[in-house]
Amino acid sequence: MKKWVLSHRDSVSMVAKLERSLGLSLTLPKSAQAECAEPEEGVVFVRLEEYEFVQTGDSFFPFLGSQPTLALFPSVVVDEGAIRFLINGADVMRPGIRKMDDWGEAGKMVIIKEEKKGRAIAVGPTMVSGTEAGPMSRGSCVKNLHHVGDHYWNAHKSL
Repeated sequence: MKKWVLSHRDSVSMVAKLERSLGLSLTLPKSAQAECAEPEEGVVFVRLEEYEFVQTGDSFFPFLGSQPTLALFPSVVVDEGAIRFLINGADVMRPGIRKMDDWGEAGKMVIIKEEKKGRAIAVGPTMVSGTEAGPMSRGSCVKNLHHVGDHYWNAHKSL
């Protein structure tokens, strides 16, 4: 496993890449430095202050174990029947969605939460816009990129 801290210049560049990739604005102090850890080839965990992201190739997504990071994104609440499918990697289907924040256009990153306690169980990009998803009665709405108990979840345990 490799761990390293990015220089100030590289940290600023990393923040810019993250913000561009995920379409958000991180409010970080100018002195914020990015810490990276690569538990295995091709999977890098990037920590910036209290935020933590996963980088695979050129794409980023929030790590499920980081509550401050999850708070930056809109959410989708699913019913109990969908949970077992989601933690096995299935995409979020419209019939399983109970509530959803307006996420705008397709491709936006959202957090998938279970209905009972509101815990985050998965994260992924939307497949349709928020306005299209509302009236839908069936079909896929969110691609499941990362879920509790998956490859990334287990790789993070080794850090």
